[in-house]
This record gives sequence, structure tokens and C-alpha cells, in this order.
Amino acid sequence: MKVTFLGTAAAEGYPALWCRCERCVVARERGGENLRLRSSVLINDDLLIDPGPDLVGSTIRLGVDVADVQAILITHLHDDHLDPTGFLWRGAGFALPPLPVAEVIGTAPTLGRLHDREGKALDPAGLRFAPRPVSHGERVSVSTGGTHDPDPRVRPGRTRTSDGAPPLASLPTPPGSYRLPFLTATVARSYEIVVLPASHARPDEQASFFVVRQTLGPELTHGQPATVLYATDTGPFSDEAWNILDQLAHDGWTFGASIIDATLGLGGPGTAHMNLEQVVWHQGELGRRELLAPDAGRFAHHFSHNGTPPHQELTAHLAQFGVMPSHDGLVTHVGP
Repeated sequence: MKVTFLGTAAAEGYPALWCRCERCVVARERGGENLRLRSSVLINDDLLIDPGPDLVGSTIRLGVDVADVQAILITHLHDDHLDPTGFLWRGAGFALPPLPVAEVIGTAPTLGRLHDREGKALDPAGLRFAPRPVSHGERVSVSTGGTHDPDPRVRPGRTRTSDGAPPLASLPTPPGSYRLPFLTATVARSYEIVVLPASHARPDEQASFFVVRQTLGPELTHGQPATVLYATDTGPFSDEAWNILDQLAHDGWTFGASIIDATLGLGGPGTAHMNLEQVVWHQGELGRRELLAPDAGRFAHHFSHNGTPPHQELTAHLAQFGVMPSHDGLVTHVGP
């Protein structure tokens, strides 16, 4: 399983938009891994977690193509994790069809935010997505790839160009240029997704985090499932969440990577987010409960300039605990 970190910051970004604190100044000066957009990850090339406000920027910056995404998981309805306008760019006037239907998975309050700025609900058929409400504790199966359902927006004989623009073949093109075909089938994969209650936001907002287990696909080693825990935004795991995780351990699940909220950095402990000390404890507790594979990647994620040192110092601090900080563009390969 390939996991790409598209963004790794908290709500305000890092460096923060209006801030000249020491950490933000250093981040701007150093650049590179110190520059963080709002948090989002891509699993393989077909499962996206949190379509936030930086999705356009992060995919352009990293050269990532998300046109094959057929599953979108949304942790909660806060603006830095869900930007409904991003779904508008799936329309035929912005993304030339065909486009596969994407299942959008989240709790009912989260899916209730899928509307435009005037409050009008987004059109699933026109934007090629299918809302799938879930509840905490639920396990759902998702299949991606294979032969796609026909996109009714495709016009027979139409070229892959915008209306009014000349076909690419009629223009001079440099050596090595190519035209993309209409894709009607992609690599088949299957996932099992477990929805856990996050300790975050108001109770009626039903914030979540996820375990994603890939059970089919060419990335798997000898066909063995690969599993990742993605836990942000959340404070310390609730008893309900631990009970669900213990059941997974009983069922023989182990995580090849564990990605945990570290918003508060070196600050004090939190209840709706975690600091680095809490992240280290949770990573250790997952190991003690036999939920981490021996070579599992243990990641801290979702950083704020409030309390989090620059990337180089952060890396050195976490290394002593066997934990790695995520950064934008980081790619990790998760095994069984």
C-alpha cells in the first residue's frame, strides 16, 4: 500500500498565514519540508482522506493525479478537512469526462456539509460521487478500479479537449508529448474501512478517524492485507475507540503504519488534539495491544506552528522515541 502525504499541517497551515512567530519565520527561510499545507493523504491512487482546502495546491505542487480516486473518506466537517467546493471541480466543465464515481464516506453531519456557498446541496450525479453515510464502529467495504460504470456525460466522438479549444493533435507538440486516452478500466483494489469515534469537535458533529485495510491489489506482498491507522483530528482515544481497536487485534489485524494527530507539539496535553508526548504514548500503547507490525511506521501528523518546532528539530526530537514526523510529499509503503 502506497501512502502519500499531500498535506501535514493543522488548520492555519505552517507557516501560518498571518504569523511572524519564530517558528513561522524559520519555516519560510528554510523552506522544503518545513512548508506544510492542510492535512490530507492519498492511498495508492484511488483512496483519498480529507478533501480539504489545499487539495488543488498540494496535487499541483506534488504532481499528483487524483482522477482515479473512487473512495473519499472524510474525518469530520471542519473547514480544514472538508472543502465542498473541491467537488464542484469534478463537473464536466472543469474535469473532462469520463470520471469514475467516487464513494464519499463520512458520518451524516459530515456529509451534510456537501453543499455550495449558497447552501444548495451538491449534485452527486452531475459531479460523479455517491454519498455513503457511516456510523462509529461500522466496517464498510469499498472496491475501486476494474471496469468503470459508463459516464453519461461523455459525448460520442468528443476529443479530450475543452469546448472551443483545438484538439491537441492539431498543435505542434514537443518530443515525448502524448495524449491521454479515455480510461474505462483501472487497477482493481478492495479495501475494508473501520470508522472510529474521534475525541474532537462537538458530539453532534460525530468526528471520526479511520483504519484502512487493503485486501486486494498489486501492491500487496504475497496477497497479505496491508493496514494503516489514520487518526486525526483527535485527542486521546476514547474507551469506545480502544474497544474497537482491541476487537481488530482479536481479529488478527496489525497496522503497517500508524498516523496520529500531533497538533499541540511540545505544548501541554490536549483533549481534542494531542501533543508529542501523547502521540508517543499512543504509539506505544498500540504496540502493547499487539496492533502494530514489528516494522510499522509510527508517524506524528497534523502540525501547528503553536508548539511544533521546525521539521529538522522535530525529526531529531521524535527519533529518540521511534516516531517520525510526516511532511508534505512524504511517500511511505505499508506492508502487512
